Parts: sequence; structure tokens; C-alpha cells
Amino acid sequence: MSVYIDTAAVQFENANALRDYPFADGCSLVDDDGKSLSKNVIVDLHLTIPSETSSGSHKIRLASVHLSKSMVSACFVSEMSGTIDAMSVTVAATNFKPYMPYRLEKLSGTENMGGIVTFGEIDLPDHPETYRFGRDNGNADIHSCCVLFCKPSGLRAFIDPKSGARLSGDVKIDFSGFINASESGKVFKLELSEGASSQLMSKCEGLQEGQDVCGATPIRSINGVRPDEDGNIVLWFH
Repeated sequence: MSVYIDTAAVQFENANALRDYPFADGCSLVDDDGKSLSKNVIVDLHLTIPSETSSGSHKIRLASVHLSKSMVSACFVSEMSGTIDAMSVTVAATNFKPYMPYRLEKLSGTENMGGIVTFGEIDLPDHPETYRFGRDNGNADIHSCCVLFCKPSGLRAFIDPKSGARLSGDVKIDFSGFINASESGKVFKLELSEGASSQLMSKCEGLQEGQDVCGATPIRSINGVRPDEDGNIVLWFH
């Protein structure tokens, strides 16, 4: 990335005001109407994009910037296979601080897209200015080093199908009765406490097949899964 620095000790964000970063090399930041966005408006950016494919299938760009005496706003989009995910941030001028990271919030699309953006020292204009960069513009594409591609978590929440109650975040699971739970690294183990097997043993234990002394119907399979040769059905929790 080309850069010109005329100070002996320059901060990272200050240097970015003089170069293309966080945009791809050669991006002119000329919008659809021919207006040029100053390089010191956005000086740092980090995005997290949900994806199981390589970054080459994504087009990530700055969609718009709005500057006025009252506010600073920016919107970024990620496009892949016809889908568009967008996030934005709006900062009131009274709360605006240069070189302060601001969290980007979902505007439309997936819940899993996130990021932060840092603005430079901006002279807010007397009259509102809006810069728009369409998908075919190509002058505000984000540099690949600013984007992290990751696979979203498969488990988001526990939902009670009867009550509809929903639990998410840090959830504590307690086991009552004769079950002992333990954790070792990323492995969770459930086992019966000592002596539980004799107390929980069914009255049908030991009966020969065909006998109906206890009046209960024995479990022969769970969801079509039959026990092994020792009569055990193993449940795996993922």
C-alpha cells in the first residue's frame, strides 16, 4: 500500500489517513456521482462474515457514508450468490470522537455479521454530504486483510417446546437425581452416581423375554436405534 508520512512517530490510524487501507489497493473512493471521499474519513475497519467458503466468493464494500453537522454514518455490505448482508453505524456529532472504534450493527440480512469501524479527524460539513458506492462502482472495496470469515455456531439457544421459553448466552445446566456431570477441556461426561444402578434398576430386570410379570413394555429401540450386544444404547451430546 502506498503511503506518505512526514512525521517521525505516526500512529497507525494517522498513517491510514494517507493511504488506501482499509480499502483495497488502488481504490479511488470516488462515488457514483463522481465525488471523492477523503481517505481520512474511515481509517480502520474489521469485519466478521459468516461463510463456509473462501473470501473469493464475497464482494465486500463500503456502500455509503453520510456526513453532516449533526452526525456521521457509514454502511458496509457483503454480497455472495445474490444475497446482500448490510451493517451500519450512526454517531451523533455531540458524541463523535476521532480514532474511536464504533460497533457496526445489523441493518439487513444475517444476524452473524459484525464488525467495528474507526473514523479519522473529520471536518464536518456545514451542509449534509452523502457518498454512495454501488455494487459495480469498485472504488470502495474492502481490503481482504480486514475481513475474517467464520462458520456460525450451530447451537444458538435452548427452547422449551411446551412453554416456548428460550435460553441463550451463558446457560448453566444442572442434573438432579443420580447423575454426575463433569467437564474436561471440551469434553462433557455424564455418569450415574455410585449405587444408582441398583436403586434405579427396573423390576423387569432379569426376566426372560416373553414374560410379562411386571406389566411393562421393555424398550427395544430409541428412534429406530437398537442396543448393542450388551444391551446398551449410547446417547451422544454434541
